[in-house]
Amino acid sequence: MRRTLLPHAPVAALALVLASALTACRHAPPPAPARTADEALREVPPSELPAFADDLDYAGLEDAIGRSETWLARLAASDPGRTFAYGRERVPLERVRATLARFRAIVAARPPPAALRETLRREFRAFRSTGDGRGTVLFTGYYLPELRGALARGGPYQVPLHRAPDDLVVVRARDFPQVAEDVIGRVEQGRLVPYPTRADIARGALDGKGAELCFVDSALDAFFLEIQGSGVVRLPDGTARVVTYAGKNGQRYAAVGAELVRRGALRREEVSMQSIRAWLLAHPEEQAAVLATNPSYVFFRFADDAIGALGVPVTPDRTIAADAKVFPKGGLAFLETERPVDASSAVMRPFSRFVLDQDAGGAIRTSGRVDLYLGSGPYAANAAGRMKQPGRLWYLLLR
Repeated sequence: MRRTLLPHAPVAALALVLASALTACRHAPPPAPARTADEALREVPPSELPAFADDLDYAGLEDAIGRSETWLARLAASDPGRTFAYGRERVPLERVRATLARFRAIVAARPPPAALRETLRREFRAFRSTGDGRGTVLFTGYYLPELRGALARGGPYQVPLHRAPDDLVVVRARDFPQVAEDVIGRVEQGRLVPYPTRADIARGALDGKGAELCFVDSALDAFFLEIQGSGVVRLPDGTARVVTYAGKNGQRYAAVGAELVRRGALRREEVSMQSIRAWLLAHPEEQAAVLATNPSYVFFRFADDAIGALGVPVTPDRTIAADAKVFPKGGLAFLETERPVDASSAVMRPFSRFVLDQDAGGAIRTSGRVDLYLGSGPYAANAAGRMKQPGRLWYLLLR
């Protein structure tokens, strides 16, 4: 201990030391969300575990667990040495599989909350997200919207949804150690160049390439479909086709809500999917220019179900989208946050439940952001538009 040196220090020197310390405190950087896996999760002792109360009483949980298990089984066949980052700890793939298998067996018995919590305290370790640097995670929601469309352009159906074009090139970071993250573009004269932006595509950059998947009747609905990642296109004969994420153009994602705040069109606290849509509908002459401020563009494909980033179906109320750079994909987690009380209300109520990390999103970055998949229907649409709630998140791992 250095405390014994202070009585012998000159007063001026001591004052200088204290002043320097105060200056350092004033200029110390504020806590911030983690951008690396090492800083994203911290193991907590059993005394700090949540109550593990599941507001859905296990509904849908076994389906979600099974889908993570399917993905992990595929991964075990192709990359058996894969590890997952739980904070600073690198966990073998088989330990994650064992975690899900054991939890599925526990859930199958439908234990009461107290018994479940005791079992989890005894058999599992918990890693809490560092969130915004203070442990708080911002939770939003996403859902499966329904659009009106057709397989061929005609009548009101003039806005294309595009499949991934044949000239789209994805350079995987895992294949090139010198590349920090995936690079997306196309080849021109032997060089990889950026793929066209949203504005370029709106001006016809993909015309004549046969990249149109189908056509819908609203550019605004198509834009919000990109944010959700999957949706249902209702065809004129009443049948429906699910469209899901098939890739992106690799351009930077920019939030349209932030652009409307910058323009003074909305206040930051007003921003929601509902308010953004209302403003753009009220200002059709500015719609294209505002949407073009987000250069990122999403490509789609037809699917039998809404498919997440793992290539398996997402489960309503049980799948979360999180940053794969900082959180373990496929992993079992538990969240606490708030959601709307009903399909038309902005009033929030607290809830908690078990979830599986099975998806990703362009705006879902760092340890401070998580998106909950809410399924389809009026409640899901309302909740997805309104949820911007603080909460807490834990990942669980078998001892």
